[in-house]
Amino acid sequence: MENPFQDETVLARWLAGELTPEELQTLQQREDYAGFVQIIEELKGLEAPEFSAEFVWQQLQERLAGEENSKPGSVRDVDEFPAGTETVEGQNPEPETPNPEPSLLHIISWKYISAAAAALALIIAALWWLTSNEYPVSETLATKAGQQKQVVLPDGSTATMNARSSLGYNAKKWPERRYVVLDGEAFFKAKKGRRFTIQTKQGQVQIAGTIFNVYARDAELEVKCTEGKVQVINPKGTERVLLKKGEQVSVAGGRMQKRQRLTFYPAWYKGESIFREAPLQKVLDEMSRQYGLVVMADSLGTRSFSGKFIHKNLNKALKMVCDPMRLKYSLSGDTLHIAPR
Repeated sequence: MENPFQDETVLARWLAGELTPEELQTLQQREDYAGFVQIIEELKGLEAPEFSAEFVWQQLQERLAGEENSKPGSVRDVDEFPAGTETVEGQNPEPETPNPEPSLLHIISWKYISAAAAALALIIAALWWLTSNEYPVSETLATKAGQQKQVVLPDGSTATMNARSSLGYNAKKWPERRYVVLDGEAFFKAKKGRRFTIQTKQGQVQIAGTIFNVYARDAELEVKCTEGKVQVINPKGTERVLLKKGEQVSVAGGRMQKRQRLTFYPAWYKGESIFREAPLQKVLDEMSRQYGLVVMADSLGTRSFSGKFIHKNLNKALKMVCDPMRLKYSLSGDTLHIAPR
């Protein structure tokens, strides 16, 4: 990853409000800008550990240059469809540097130090604290086609994963940071306490204690708030939406669209998939996940589908989708062929 600190004055001038519009726009377009915004928000009440500024800067530069020190966590497949809940168990030395590189405080001009030195020290401390291990995932769980799995997290919060989804977290660091990495879809019931963060490729979800569903597949993120409040942040950190009970938001193509919803549990939680003017390909992709099929579709164009299909009977599910869409289908083993009639 390109080092965002090539110009060491950028952070200080950003904190001091002295970036040019062009510089600010460039910074906001970085994929890690959301992380900087999050750090600023969390600095209040953050007790920074003792550290050497020169040592921290050196470590930060190394990590941003891509030097990975953490070991990858284990990955487990979930082999059985569960009948119920399964519980998953879940001072920095001064470097001896005879000729140290110039520290950040020596590089930045005194003009910016007077405006941002205190805040800059805190942000470096926070960056060091938050990225020292880059939230390594010590436990990762994955569901296969047609499977759902409920996981009990270290604080008693639960996450029920939909088919072909993966969820990772760090049990050891959980008391300090309730942080989950999700690829796929899961229904969360978060206990009240510290901020609970769900990180996806498509954006970030933050809550304190509530019930909500997160769908994160391909380039789409959809969050539905069942109880409490949920904050959703787009990938660049430039836009956020606060959801209340009964609301949902979709993030796709950089746009966030908020609307009302009525049902308490997501449809998949009750064994069916419901769609509203969804691209037909998205419907077939979900059918593939629920039934473990390879779908071969011909000449479907940009057609959309409103309706549902069930998860326990493939023949009925196919009729529920194909009949109203005037599609013909054939099955050969695990391969489903679909084409217009």
